[in-house]
Amino acid sequence: MLISASFILVLIASGSIAFGLRYLFAQEYMSYHAELTGLTWTEIPARYQAVILGMLKMVGAGMLAFGVAVIWFVFPLYLGERWPIWAIFSVVSVHGLISVYVTLILRRVNPSAKTNVASAFGGVVLSFGALALAYAAQA
Repeated sequence: MLISASFILVLIASGSIAFGLRYLFAQEYMSYHAELTGLTWTEIPARYQAVILGMLKMVGAGMLAFGVAVIWFVFPLYLGERWPIWAIFSVVSVHGLISVYVTLILRRVNPSAKTNVASAFGGVVLSFGALALAYAAQA
């Protein structure tokens, strides 16, 4: 069970790292951002583009930090230590639940937009499930 829990957590963390890198190296916002705003990237004034790119890079750094932290916590978890369960629970609660909240708020702005509510919520549920599995394996 501990191997399965570790695998699930590494998979989720890897996805976060991939999206974090995508956001860090973005030269413009993604198609789903354009869908939300109703504007193409070139229609946005250059000053606002700079602000948006700065925010994308901060979000990307947060995703990257989350993914790296979870992967580092998985090592002692896999070795049978209990404390990483609570550390991972903490970072998932902060990062994951805020991600769900933001995707829900953006969906309210434009209900037809694809804001990945299911992905954000699914990642949190899978993470909590993997942590429950790890906890049960160590009981």
